[in-house]
Amino acid sequence: MSLLIPHWRCFETVASGAEASSFAECCRYSLSTLEVDGDPETKNFALIEQQEPGSWRWAIVNARGRVLQDGHEPSQLDAKQAATSALYVVTAGLRA
Repeated sequence: MSLLIPHWRCFETVASGAEASSFAECCRYSLSTLEVDGDPETKNFALIEQQEPGSWRWAIVNARGRVLQDGHEPSQLDAKQAATSALYVVTAGLRA
């Protein structure tokens, strides 16, 4: 992940079976709305998914599948921004 430019991917476009499996395991609500952005160096990733209309879940997950942070936002864009910021903080802390 470039810490300057997030690269969000829809779950359907994730090619790797192992990678797709780890993303799917963290999904609680809807694979059809699941989007991910990851940091290849630390293997941490951010995800967003729609819980219900007007509620988007975001989460930061480590390489072992543990949710480090999560929350809910009213829109997809807000969830992406929250997840991107949280992933940046977590990743920067690991590199310090």
